[in-house]
Amino acid sequence: MEQKPVNRRGEYCRVCGVRIPAERSSEMPGVSTCLQCQQQRELRIPTEADGNEPQRGATETAARDSVEVKGDLVSVGDWSGRLIDLVGRESEVRGLLAQGEAEQARTLVQSLPVEAQAALVAMSDAPEDMLSMTGADSSGVPGYSPGVVELLPAETLGNLISINPAERKFNTELIRAMSPGVLQSTMAETLDRVDNPELRTRVSWEWLQALATLREFDRRAELLRAVDPALLADALLDRLEHLKLNEIVGFPGAQPIYRFRLFSTEGLGGTRPSAYIDDLETGSVLDALYEAAPELLSLIVRAAWERAAAEDEDGNTGQEERAQQSDTLERSNETSDRR
Repeated sequence: MEQKPVNRRGEYCRVCGVRIPAERSSEMPGVSTCLQCQQQRELRIPTEADGNEPQRGATETAARDSVEVKGDLVSVGDWSGRLIDLVGRESEVRGLLAQGEAEQARTLVQSLPVEAQAALVAMSDAPEDMLSMTGADSSGVPGYSPGVVELLPAETLGNLISINPAERKFNTELIRAMSPGVLQSTMAETLDRVDNPELRTRVSWEWLQALATLREFDRRAELLRAVDPALLADALLDRLEHLKLNEIVGFPGAQPIYRFRLFSTEGLGGTRPSAYIDDLETGSVLDALYEAAPELLSLIVRAAWERAAAEDEDGNTGQEERAQQSDTLERSNETSDRR
């Protein structure tokens, strides 16, 4: 593997952005959500069969089975097992690892049904260690079982993929083991729970960074095309200034045009984004997207550009309305004073 993943640890909830109390971080080292968000995540999402409208993101979540704890049982689709038995098995595996018996630990993990393996990973205090044994070979080389990855909750996958976004370190091997459907549903569920617009943009950008780390051209394109373009456009909302879309550019023998035309439906582009982006990080990530799916890059840039313009227009309209209301109130007060 390119990097050994560890759980990302931070002071702030990855869902709502509030600071996680020190007491909670002390009791649960590595926790990534505040208590309220964790409780909301553990609640079962209602379905139409319950007589309720599904919550946002319910469609993506319901598209695949995942590990779920119900009382003293752990279930994955039609499979279920006793929580206490799984806790005992996880303790046994960790004991073997502590004694240096990695091969026995691997054999024990892989002898379980794939659903039980996914449950062990999701429940473990060291999920990366558990997951790396699900696809490990007899020579001890760690690996991830795609079947197990398919069943892991979105939060578990998100925590394992993101190692250190600030240094652009991501678990590329785990991304490679994800199917397009798992990636799509994981991104959708992760971002659907983020209400803070700035945090949502930052998390979207981290996902785009993670996908850009894939070296395989075809695999990167396959995964990118599976994601809702609106989620990818979120990632660019605070980086549009780096694209300098309002600048006029010229090409030999061609009429000068505004740069945003390079991302128009007729696709006048052909130049790698890094050639005209001053921010190295933004340029390298968009280059990876351009190499894999140039038409997708054009689509998400246009979507982000249009959305930002609409938000600016709404903001200006709101300011004008507030100014008009203030003027009306002031004139009303002056009339009252004259009376």
